[in-house]
Parts: sequence; C-alpha cells; structure tokens
Amino acid sequence: MSWRFCLVGTLSLLLFACLRKDKTAPATPCQEFIFLGHPYDWYTENSLDPRLELLDFSRYAGVWLGGDVCGRTSKSEATLQYLDHIFGLTQQTTHWAWGNHDLLEGDEALLRQATGRGDYYTTRQDGLQIIVLNTNLFWHNAWTPPATDCARKAAQIQWLTTVLDTIKSASQLVILHHHGLLNEDKRNFQGDTLRPDNVTGMPVRPDCRATGDFSAEIRPSLVQLQQRGIQVTLVGGDVGMNSKGYQFTTPEGIHLLGSGINNSLDMADPAPYITNFHPDSVLVFRYCPTAGSLDWHFLRLRDVVEEQLSPAARSQLSDRVKVLLEQF
Repeated sequence: MSWRFCLVGTLSLLLFACLRKDKTAPATPCQEFIFLGHPYDWYTENSLDPRLELLDFSRYAGVWLGGDVCGRTSKSEATLQYLDHIFGLTQQTTHWAWGNHDLLEGDEALLRQATGRGDYYTTRQDGLQIIVLNTNLFWHNAWTPPATDCARKAAQIQWLTTVLDTIKSASQLVILHHHGLLNEDKRNFQGDTLRPDNVTGMPVRPDCRATGDFSAEIRPSLVQLQQRGIQVTLVGGDVGMNSKGYQFTTPEGIHLLGSGINNSLDMADPAPYITNFHPDSVLVFRYCPTAGSLDWHFLRLRDVVEEQLSPAARSQLSDRVKVLLEQF
C-alpha cells in the first residue's frame, strides 16, 4: 500500500505545481492595431498620403485598412507592390476592407493576388474575431439597386448571417468595412441622425432586393452577440470629407467607429462635397487578450509622424510634407 500512497502523493504534488504555474503564468501582452481609412494622396492615383510613408507599421500588431487606399489602387500591379512594401499585404495581421477607389479602373484579381485573400472573410486572433466585408457589393443610394452580380451579392450577406450565427466564444467581434453601416444608429444627443461618413445610405441594401435592409436584417444578430457578452464593434473607412472620425454606441452597447483622412487635397479649390478641413487623425486600438478588452483612441496624424520621425528622415522631408506637417 505504501507505494500506492507515494504514487498518489507524487501525482497530487505535480497537479498542484501545474495549477500553481497556470495561476502565476504571465498574461498575454496587450497588442496595438492601427486603422487607416481613405488614406490616398489626392494628387496621385497610385500612392498614399505622403505622411503615412514616414511611419513604421511594423510597430503595430496589425494594420487594418478601411479602403480607398489609393486613388486607383488596383489599376497597376506596381501600386500593389508599393503597398505591400509598406503594409505587408499578405501578413496574417493585415486586413483590408476594399473601398470603391480600390476597384476604380482596376482589376479585382490583382487585389486577391496581392493579399492572398478574398473580398470578404473572417479570422480569429487571440480571442479577437475579425470580419472583413466588401461593401462595394452593397447599394448605398435611395433608388432601387441594379440587377447586377445578384448571386455574388446574395452570397456575401448569406455568408455573414451564417458566420454571426456560429460565433460562440470570442471576447470581441470587430467588423471592418468601407462604406458606412448601421447609419440609422449614428445620432446626436438630441436624437438627430448624423451623416459622418463620406457616403451615408439609409437603408443600405446588401444585395439586389429593392426591399433589402442591412440594418433590419443583420442588426438583430449583432444585438444577440452583444447580449451574450461578445462586444461588437464596427469600424468604417469611408471617412474624412464630412468628419475625421466618429464614435457612437447603440442602446445595446454596439460600438460604431469611423476614421479617415483628406488633408492632402488642394485646399485652394476643394470639391463642394468636402465639408471638414480639420487636421487628420488615425484610429489606434489596444487589445488585451487576457482581459478580453478592446479600447481605442484617435491620434492626430502629425503627432504619430513626429513621434516616429528620426532626425535623418526629418532632414530629407519634401517641401510638401513639411507644409502638411506644419499646417495639420
């Protein structure tokens, strides 16, 4: 009997040691992600706002692109190679919600080839569930949507419904998109509906149906996830002309965020649809896997650049970049 007693005692000690080790194990470090919406240079069709070229994006755990990355992003393979050098487009932590300028005069096949992904998908990272949508397949105008690509449009909304129904254990759900979604929920304290996105559709039709309504059809699933303890956050990138960024929270606790830039435009003769000329800002997220928390803050783009800019790089700035940094 003594050897059995010793064996049981040894196993108990080992189990206690393992449990103690788990309790004292270091927490998974928090991670920072940067979100960029509408970041193209207004003077070119194939480059970013030149201030963004000064940043070291490897400092972040991931880069989230909200679309309209260049004026004509997929018109040339060379443009995508340029973006890959900056963002690492095929990295598993780089996510891109396509905008309309990303497809303007372009080739969707080049986008797929450059990223190694489709136009919409979902992925998981340390308890953080990310859904990337292609809102170019949605209809954001008041009149009836055209009967084009109907099967493909229907496939995305059906896929999204299925994905939302199967999310069980994530602590956070982030939905990245370009054009504004759940626009009916973007209200001020007086209850007035605001239009902070560059394009604000109400309703947003997710496919070819004249009666389609993204908010009416998808919002209930998002509310259910929120009620189950999974924080839902939507982040849009078609921003910059009417606002530099926004944050709203629905009565159920769903966060609606947007961020975009436009200071590279010609201030002497701006288009009439541009109403916001404040300094650009970018959106930075902090995700802590151990706590399952996701926080965010808007940072002035100039401050982000100044913090990273080395003396050597500063001495080589073009006159245009110097003006942008001084003015904005």
